[in-house]
Amino acid sequence: MKQVLQGLLAGVLVFLAGEARAQRLPFTWDVPKVVAVVDVPGVIVSEGVPVRMSAVLSKEKPEVIGQHLVSRFQAWELHVPKASLQPQLLRETMITALDTKQFISYTAILQANPDGTTTVFMGEANLGQGRLQPQSTVAPVFPGATDILNAELESSRTVTYAVSVGQSEVEAFYRTELGKAGFLEEEPRLFRSPNDEIKLSFSSTKEGRLAVVVVRRTVAQAPASPAAD
Repeated sequence: MKQVLQGLLAGVLVFLAGEARAQRLPFTWDVPKVVAVVDVPGVIVSEGVPVRMSAVLSKEKPEVIGQHLVSRFQAWELHVPKASLQPQLLRETMITALDTKQFISYTAILQANPDGTTTVFMGEANLGQGRLQPQSTVAPVFPGATDILNAELESSRTVTYAVSVGQSEVEAFYRTELGKAGFLEEEPRLFRSPNDEIKLSFSSTKEGRLAVVVVRRTVAQAPASPAAD
């Protein structure tokens, strides 16, 4: 009987362990010796991917924090590439892990400060949401665009970016999107609405990509003619 009970207990424990893994809570950050929270934007969009950002200030050294975070990633059953495969895009140390079930990447950037503290930037990129179409207040931006730059002058607003498609494809995109917004193409690459005009221009980058410049200006309204007596 004792052996039977032990077997049943072992079976229950295995079942509960499996349930615990199936209901695993989302990953939470844990940085040792935190002394302050650093204010950063809550969510940014990097290359069209939404990234939730946070940061803290720690009294611990970057090497200790890095080892601690790797252990935590592994405890959460996240995939942690070996050191030689970790992307290092900055001077500061970067550590990245991937939740292969939820398709969320977690990246920590460890910045050593002159006073001996460490600023830890923590980013969570929801790769499962896919890439968002870049946005601009000037005009729609072609999907997949990079190097997006917005500028505002007294008389106009401009957005520039680069794409890896042909000019005709970009022009067709604007005919469709600006048409939906009430613009008419009165001249090649010049679109007008009752209040605004948008002009497109193109050039080639050194990398062989297409540079797109979109300029938007407000159209002066002609004064209304006096009513005839």
